[in-house]
Amino acid sequence: MARISIILASAILLFFGLLHLQGTFFSTDLHPENIDLVEKLKSSSIQMTKAGNIWKLWIGFNAMFSVGLIFIGSINLYLSAKHFQLLISQRFILLLTILSNAFFVWVGYQYMITGFIISMSIPLLLFVTGFTLIQFKQSKHYA
Repeated sequence: MARISIILASAILLFFGLLHLQGTFFSTDLHPENIDLVEKLKSSSIQMTKAGNIWKLWIGFNAMFSVGLIFIGSINLYLSAKHFQLLISQRFILLLTILSNAFFVWVGYQYMITGFIISMSIPLLLFVTGFTLIQFKQSKHYA
């Protein structure tokens, strides 16, 4: 059951990472509703450097976030499907995944939309469930 929970969580993160990447480069889903605002963002820069226009930074941030989700989902999917014993014995990977996913949920709660919070909360709950089941099984094994 722990393995299935982690596989599902990983597949969800991978799916949303791919969906977000598609939305970043191949749709207008992440564009502002006000079309004039896109031109203003393209002509506005950050204070650190004039080279960093807000529109390119927005696209870059979304692309990097997508790849982060794809990486986390892929690596955990691979490990849970092919090397589950390694994932169990090296709890750091799973704990780091849980902390990263929890951070996504927190950022979503602070700054983003409800759909994002839900889409990150589901894999977080599945990862925590998988981790808890692993811990419970190991504690029974050593008792």
